[in-house]
Amino acid sequence: MPKRTGHTGGFAAQNSGSIQNCYSVVRLRAKNQTAGGLIGENSGVAAHCYSYCKLKGLTGGLTGSGGGDTEQGCYFFHNEKEGSKSLDKLSDPIRGQRLKEIQEAEDVRQLGFDLDTIWEWQENGVPLQFIPENWLFDVQKSSKYEQYRIRETDRQADEEAEKAGALTTVIHDADELWTLAQQINEGDRKLGASYIQLAEDIDLRGKEWIPIGKDRTCAFTGIFDGCGHTIKNFVIKDKKIENKGLFGFVKGGEIYNLLVDCNLKGGTCAGGIAAQNEDGIIGCCGAVIEIKGKNGTMGGLVGRNTGTIFESYSAGRVTAIIIPWWWWLPLLGLLLAALIIGMKYPRVRSTFAPVPYDEDQVPIPDEEISPNTDGNFVSFQFEQSIDVNLSTGLCKFGFKNPGNSNHNIVVQLQFTDAQAVRVMGSTGRTAEAQKKLEEDPDYDPETNRTIIAESGAIRPGYQLEDLQLVKQPNGDTVPEGEYNAMVYLVFYEIDTNNRAMLESQLPVEISVHE
Repeated sequence: MPKRTGHTGGFAAQNSGSIQNCYSVVRLRAKNQTAGGLIGENSGVAAHCYSYCKLKGLTGGLTGSGGGDTEQGCYFFHNEKEGSKSLDKLSDPIRGQRLKEIQEAEDVRQLGFDLDTIWEWQENGVPLQFIPENWLFDVQKSSKYEQYRIRETDRQADEEAEKAGALTTVIHDADELWTLAQQINEGDRKLGASYIQLAEDIDLRGKEWIPIGKDRTCAFTGIFDGCGHTIKNFVIKDKKIENKGLFGFVKGGEIYNLLVDCNLKGGTCAGGIAAQNEDGIIGCCGAVIEIKGKNGTMGGLVGRNTGTIFESYSAGRVTAIIIPWWWWLPLLGLLLAALIIGMKYPRVRSTFAPVPYDEDQVPIPDEEISPNTDGNFVSFQFEQSIDVNLSTGLCKFGFKNPGNSNHNIVVQLQFTDAQAVRVMGSTGRTAEAQKKLEEDPDYDPETNRTIIAESGAIRPGYQLEDLQLVKQPNGDTVPEGEYNAMVYLVFYEIDTNNRAMLESQLPVEISVHE
C-alpha cells in the first residue's frame, strides 16, 4: 500500500479545532493522501456541515481520518452510484453519512440544520446555502476593538484607540493591500494586531502574492473585516513560501466577511483564506480556489485549523484543463445565430456567494427540463430590441433559458463607460469610486462596463419577461431615447452554482421612454 504523504480537504486539510455550519463544493484528486470532501484529517469538532463531493482517490466523503466529533449533523453528497465499492469506503461512523432522498426543506430541518437564521434549502444546484441577508457577521458587536473603532469624525475615539494600542486600517485598493502585507511581514506587530477593514473589492490581476503574516514569527493577530468584499486573482507559486493563502499564519486573530479567489501551488500548508489558523476565528468567509501540490497540507478554506470557523464555504475547481465551450442560440425570428466562444483568461472567477434565483422567473409552458449531459451546453433566447419603461424600471426582455441548457444564467444589460457618459452624463458611479478606477493605468472607458439592468439566476426551463433597472450609486438614470447596448450573460453550473469561466456578450437596441 502506498505511503500517504499529506492531507487534503475540500474545506480544511487538518482540523483539531471547531468547524460549524460550513460546507465545501469540491472537485478533488488526492493520490496517496489522506483526503476528505470536507476535512482531510479531523481530531476536532465538525457540526452541521456538509460536502458536495466530486472526488477521486479520497478516503472519506466527509473526512478522511481521525476520531473527532464528526457525527454532529454532518453529511456528504457524492456522485458515486448506489452499490459502488467506492461509496462503501466513503461512508462510515467516522467519515460522515451520505445525504440522499432529500426532497424538501423539512427533511433538512430534521437533520439539524438551522433553516431559520443560517441555511436555506435549494431544490436545484447546491442543496444548502447561507441565507444572503443573514450571512455577514457584525464584527463590531463581538470584537475586542469595538470601543476603539476609529472614525474620521471622532477624534476622541482616535486618541483613546492610540493610547490603548489598537489601530484601525482601511484598505481601499491593491497598493494598500500590498503595503499592509509587506509591513506585517517585515515585523510591524502593531499593524499585525490592528483592526483592518476592506472598503472595496480588490483585483490583484494574477500577480504573485506574499501572504499576510507569512510565518509564525510575523503572524496576524488582529481583526480583518472584509465587509463582504472580494480579493481575487492572486497566485502563490513561489516554492520558498511554505504557508500559502491570503493569510499565511493566523495566531489568535479574527477574519470575517471576506471572499477570496486564488490559485495556489505547492507549499507545506495551503488554504484560500489562511494556510494556518492557530486559535483564531474565521467567520462568514468564502474561498474559490485552485490548489495544486504533490505533498503537504492543502485545504479549500484553510490548510490547518486549531481555532474556530463558522458559516463559511469553499469551492474548488481544476482550471488547468481547458475544454472548448459551445453556445448554441436557436433561431427565433428576431433572435441571434449560433455562437462559439473561446477562453480569454485562464483565471478563476469569483463565485463566492451563490447568486439567488430570480423571483420573477416562471416555467416555460410545455417545456421539458432535461439538461444536456453531453459536455457543456447552453442555449438562450431573447428579444433583439428591448423596450425600457422609466416609470416602472422594467426592461421588456423576453429571456428564455430552455430546458436542455445545463447552466443557470444571469443576464445584465450594459453600457461601456464611454457610452454611459454620453448617455447619462456619467458612469453612474460615485465620484470617489470613479476617481479610484481612473487611477488604474489599465482603465479604459471604451471597454470597462456599467451595468444598467440585471436579473437573478434563471434556471433551465424557465423564462423571465422583464429585467429590472439598476439604481446607479450617484443617482443618474438613463434618459429617454434610442441606444445601442450590450447584453452580458454570466453562466453558473447547475450542480455547484459555481460561476463558469466563460461569458457571452451580444449587442442589442434599447428604446427608453416614460
